[in-house]
Amino acid sequence: MPHSLLIADYGLGLPGSVHDAYAFQLTRTAKDHEELFGDEHWIWADSAYPSETWCVVPFKKPKGGRLTQDQTTFNYHLSSVHVLVEHAFAALKDHFQSLWELHHPVQNEQDLKYLIFWVNSCLILHNMVIHFEEQKCEHSVAWAISENPDRGGEEEEREGDGPFGDQTDHGSSGQRFHQLIMKRLFDSPHSTAVSR
Repeated sequence: MPHSLLIADYGLGLPGSVHDAYAFQLTRTAKDHEELFGDEHWIWADSAYPSETWCVVPFKKPKGGRLTQDQTTFNYHLSSVHVLVEHAFAALKDHFQSLWELHHPVQNEQDLKYLIFWVNSCLILHNMVIHFEEQKCEHSVAWAISENPDRGGEEEEREGDGPFGDQTDHGSSGQRFHQLIMKRLFDSPHSTAVSR
């Protein structure tokens, strides 16, 4: 999702009980990431998603341990990106209030197709509204962009003698890219993040 609150990719039709990471694997973003992003772009995602060279996720606490201060700072700054996703959902539901609660029973395939069509139509119309408002320099979703909800704050660290830092996928290409992005955050003259 770009900063304008446009929705770039989505998957529909899976029940709510399906894990986000599995549903994500069925999207075009997951399947065609090389074509969509190339070597210079990636997506920011939450901890349910894989750590890849094209998908940057928060650092996870090692079992019985804690994150380093730099990893905690990185996660804090990454959470500010996640807020934009919530803003997009708020703007979408503001435009189409029926999405707050779709009270349509799913008893057969026809019912499911109806709901998929309904949600898909709302997503398309949402993007059209954003596009047309940008052209007219009007922003009915400005409130969603400027809103500053709790970003989750810096992740609380537990005391203990366990290992420091995220130990998952250590050494994988995704994990090495993750470390590179964290280093760039601290090295950037445009960043307020300070390495400790």
